Amino acid sequence: MKTDIFVQKAGNLFAENRLLRFVIVVLALAVVFNSFMVYRAVKYQRIVLIPPKMTGTVEFVQGRPTDNYIKDICRRVVNLAATYSPPTARGQFEELLSYYAPESYPTASKEWYSLASRIEESQVSSVFYLEKITLKENTNTMEVFGNLKQFAAVNTLLENTTKTYLINYRIQDGRLYIMSIKEKSVGGEK
Repeated sequence: MKTDIFVQKAGNLFAENRLLRFVIVVLALAVVFNSFMVYRAVKYQRIVLIPPKMTGTVEFVQGRPTDNYIKDICRRVVNLAATYSPPTARGQFEELLSYYAPESYPTASKEWYSLASRIEESQVSSVFYLEKITLKENTNTMEVFGNLKQFAAVNTLLENTTKTYLINYRIQDGRLYIMSIKEKSVGGEK
């Protein structure tokens, strides 16, 4: 850098130092501003996903998914668990087990594969008409209410009743894991 505006060499050095100080101050302010903006962007970032077979967008704000995401997953899980026929039950239950948390998987797989065997033996079909989903945020529980119809053989109606299922879940690293699915009886859980 060469500044020859002054006749004296000392004056030119002082001018050069002032210019360098100004540049350093401007760069320092730019770094501080950039750091603030990066922090703000990371803190308020939104990740928008559109997974297959979902009805809408999925948003995670500060690591927490929106209620729509949880309800979409709930609809999918309830459909896999309560609407089946003998040829489709085992495949649906395998897909349902992919939603389970690793620590809940062994118990759940025994229950669901046992149910699949009973369905195949007895030739029972089931249809669940979902009516209402209620989220209980503080307990990470979904309460699912609807009408359940079960058929034997071809068109023989076995059961036509309303059911309420409680689905306990947890969210870890942006993924919803099912801990358990239980049928709610009139007095509490079954």
